[in-house]
Amino acid sequence: MACPSPPVCPPAPSPAEDAPRWRLNRRCALTPGQLLQAYAALVAFSTAIALPFGWHGLWLIPLWSLLEISVAGALFGVYMLHAADGEQISFSPEGSLAIEVVRGLDTRHYHMNPAWVHLERGGPRKESLWLCCSPLRVEVATQLGTGEKRRVERELKQALAERRAGIALDSGSLASRP
Repeated sequence: MACPSPPVCPPAPSPAEDAPRWRLNRRCALTPGQLLQAYAALVAFSTAIALPFGWHGLWLIPLWSLLEISVAGALFGVYMLHAADGEQISFSPEGSLAIEVVRGLDTRHYHMNPAWVHLERGGPRKESLWLCCSPLRVEVATQLGTGEKRRVERELKQALAERRAGIALDSGSLASRP
C-alpha cells in the first residue's frame, strides 16, 4: 500500500514579493500602435488630397502636405518617446528603497536607505513630491494629478514608517540577545 504523499505547499513569499510597489506612469490616450495607425491615416488622407493637385501642376499643395506630414510625424515621435515617462518605486531585496525614473530615453536608478528617507513637498503651489535622503533628492509622481499625488504620498509615508519600525525592531532584537 502506498503512503499518501504530503501536501505540497507553495513556497512562502519573500519579503521582496510582499513589498509595496508604485508604478507612477503617464496616462496616455493612445497606445503607440494606435498612434501609428492615426499617423498612417493622416498620411494616406493628406497624400490622397495632394497628389491630384500635384498632377495638375499645383505643386504648392503637395509641398504643404509634405510639411504637414513631417511636422505631425515629429510631434507624434516626441509623444511616443515620452509615452513611458514616469517612476517606479519599490523596496529592493536588500531592503533599500529603489527608484527608477524614466524620462524619454533616459533611465536613472536610485537607491536610498528607508531609515533616512523622507518626503518633501515643493514648488510654487507645493505640488511637487520629492523623496529625499541626505544630498539626494528625486522628484516622483510627476505624471500624476493632485489627488493621486496625495494618495501616493500617504502610501509612501505609511510604507516608510512600517520599514522604519521593522528596522528598529530588528536592531532592538539583535541588541537584546546575550
